[in-house]
Amino acid sequence: MLSVRGLNTFYGQAHILSDLELEVARGEVVVLLGRNGAGKSTTLKSVIGLVRPVCGEIRFHGRSIRGLPPYAVSRLGIGYVPEERRIFTELTVMENLEVGRRPARPGAPGWTVDRIFALFPNLGEMRWRGAAMMSGGEQQMLAVARTLMGNPALLLLDEPSEGLAPLIVSRMAQMVRELKSEGLTVVLAEQNLRFAALVGDRAYVIEKGRIRHSGTMTQLAADEPSWAAYLAV
Repeated sequence: MLSVRGLNTFYGQAHILSDLELEVARGEVVVLLGRNGAGKSTTLKSVIGLVRPVCGEIRFHGRSIRGLPPYAVSRLGIGYVPEERRIFTELTVMENLEVGRRPARPGAPGWTVDRIFALFPNLGEMRWRGAAMMSGGEQQMLAVARTLMGNPALLLLDEPSEGLAPLIVSRMAQMVRELKSEGLTVVLAEQNLRFAALVGDRAYVIEKGRIRHSGTMTQLAADEPSWAAYLAV
């Protein structure tokens, strides 16, 4: 579904991603693991078009998308939930969901408000609440829910467990598993190995903008030298 080859991305003179490569198959949950500053978020932003790589190839369903603006990438079927959430705090839950609504697309799960509230019961109980009055965990769920209303085939999640209480992290892990069961393909950037192990099929470990390890999530969890070298604080 997604293929990245030889990706090089800069912020000014800083070389952030160096010849980065990864593959994502339909129906997988792929985790991009690394410490803060490793290049995880930049990878997702390069895919969605928020930053422009200077060279390399990004293909979605075989089509080149490198250089397209974010709205065009989104219309092709890629949803993106940033680390900062960026919900509309002046709007209610329902209004946030309506903002994200897009027509159903072939080959992607179709989402309605009712299906969203079945996946996120807490949101259903506060559908008329202003987003500014929600907790951080509730806002994270709303950010995911709003993106799902666009009916993406591929969902990019940036640090979904960051700053959340353990109970909410467990709920987020269950949510990712349910999305996979619905047929959604997910790529998530994470530094929490325990969370990644709960949801991931495969993992790429990134450090200083380069892929240092790739394999199944089970293989990585058992490979203590790799995660100790690239993930331990």
